[in-house]
Amino acid sequence: MNSKQRRQIARLEAQAAQQQQQEPLVIGQPDLLINMDESGSTDVTPNPKSQKRLARQQVQMTQSFSFSGPLPPPQLLGQYNDVIPNGAERLMKMAEVQQNHRQELEKAVINGNVKAESRGQWMGLVVSVAVIGAGTYLAAIGRQITGGILVGVDVVALASVFVFGKHKQQKELETKREPFKRK
Repeated sequence: MNSKQRRQIARLEAQAAQQQQQEPLVIGQPDLLINMDESGSTDVTPNPKSQKRLARQQVQMTQSFSFSGPLPPPQLLGQYNDVIPNGAERLMKMAEVQQNHRQELEKAVINGNVKAESRGQWMGLVVSVAVIGAGTYLAAIGRQITGGILVGVDVVALASVFVFGKHKQQKELETKREPFKRK
């Protein structure tokens, strides 16, 4: 550090010490003044400037509310008519149309899932009957071991599909019940 920097630091320290003795230190909100003397004891006093400001301060109150769902509460719904001609009626119609649309989509999804499950079961039945038929045919022409293995594997596969399917259903049911369990 050169001598110029040392002089500058000494000047800044002297200014800080002088300010500390002359002016109170304002911390945080300027509503309180904190004075510190040389011994390190502090004195907290109200700031006279902030007392005047607080006396002139106005109180403003804001009220807000919220709602969820497609329709506002009845008292607010009536006010829509003041802003938009037939506003409440239009809002009700919009909610009804949206509800019908959602119900139609849910019906389409449910019907599609039922059809897919039914189709899968029919296809599984056809494949299983074909494999059992092939195993029986092999056993009838003298290939009893091959036919027995084919039929055995088919029966084990069918049983495992039912067992794992049931297990999957129970797991899904448990996850759907989880939010409703009492804790």
